[in-house]
Amino acid sequence: MDSNSNLPVENLVNSHPVDLPCLDYDALCPVSNYLSSLESGRKSFHLPSGAEVKVTHDNIGKLRLFGEDEPPHYLLALHLPGDETQVVAIYLHHKWWPISDVLKTSSKSRNGLVFVESVMERVILFLLSQIVFGMLERSQEEHIYFSTHPVSEYGKIFWQDGEAVGFYTVKKKGSLCNRCTSQSYLLPVLDTVFVRRHWRRNGLAMQMLQDFCKSMPTDRVLGISYPISPSMYGVCKKYLETHQEQRERLYEVEAPGNWSQRRNVWLSILVQHQPTHSEHALVMMMRVHTSHNLLTNSSHAIKGRRACHDSQALNQACTGQDM
Repeated sequence: MDSNSNLPVENLVNSHPVDLPCLDYDALCPVSNYLSSLESGRKSFHLPSGAEVKVTHDNIGKLRLFGEDEPPHYLLALHLPGDETQVVAIYLHHKWWPISDVLKTSSKSRNGLVFVESVMERVILFLLSQIVFGMLERSQEEHIYFSTHPVSEYGKIFWQDGEAVGFYTVKKKGSLCNRCTSQSYLLPVLDTVFVRRHWRRNGLAMQMLQDFCKSMPTDRVLGISYPISPSMYGVCKKYLETHQEQRERLYEVEAPGNWSQRRNVWLSILVQHQPTHSEHALVMMMRVHTSHNLLTNSSHAIKGRRACHDSQALNQACTGQDM
C-alpha cells in the first residue's frame, strides 16, 4: 500500500476519508500526478482479506464524478485484473482505500439521514450509486441504472453504526430536467433511493420516503420518478397504508411533471391488487381523482373547452404510463 507523506500520520489513525478535511476534488484525488508515478516502480495494494493486487495502468479506472455538463472531476478506481466490475479500492488523500473503508465514518454525529454537503460526501454518494448499486450489488435481473448525480444535487446519506448504508436524492422544484432542455421540474421529485443489500428489509427505504414527504411540508403534491420499481411500490404501499394523509399527495411522474405526466401512486397500488372485475371502477376513480386536480390547476381555460381538454389528458394519464 502506498505511504502517505502529505498528511500527518495521527490524522489517519482510526479515521476514514469522509472524516479527513478536504475542500477540493482535485486535491482529494490528484489523478495525473499518481498515474505518472506508476512509471517509477512496482506498486501493489493489499485487500482486507490479505490478498495482494498489483497496481498497474491496466487495472486502474478513471471515473468521472459528475455529468458531461458538470466540472470534470475524476476518481481513480482499482479493480481486479481483467474484471472492471470488481472495484476493490479508491485512491483518496494520496493512498488507496478499500471500498468498505471509504463508506465508513468515525464521527458519531453522522447517524441517520444526513444532508450531502462536503466533497467527500459527494464522493460517497457517487460510490453508492455508481459502484455499489451499479456494479458490486447488482443482480442479473436488475435493469435500472442511476445516472451520475449533479454536483449540487439535493440528497441525504443514511448512516448507521458508522457506515453509509443507503441514500436518496431529490429533483427540486424549478431545477432543470436535463442539460438538453429548458424545461424545469414542476414539483419536487424523489428521484433515486437505494439501500445496501446487508441492510435491506429493516424499514430504511420507508424511513427515507417518510423523510422526503416531511421535508417538503409546503408542497401539496410530491413526485416519485417514473418508472417506480416493484420493490419501491412495496415500500409505498406500506407507507401509504399507515399514512392516509399522503395518499392524494404522492404521484409517479415523468419530467417535467405536468398533470398528464402524473399517476397517483395509491390508486395505482389499488389497481394492481384488486380483482379484474373491479379494475374498471378503479380506473374511473383515477380519472375522477386526476380530473379534480386538473380542474383546480387550469383556471385560465374557459369552462366548456376545459372539460374537453381534461377528458383527453385523463385518457393519456391513465393509459399511457403502464409499468
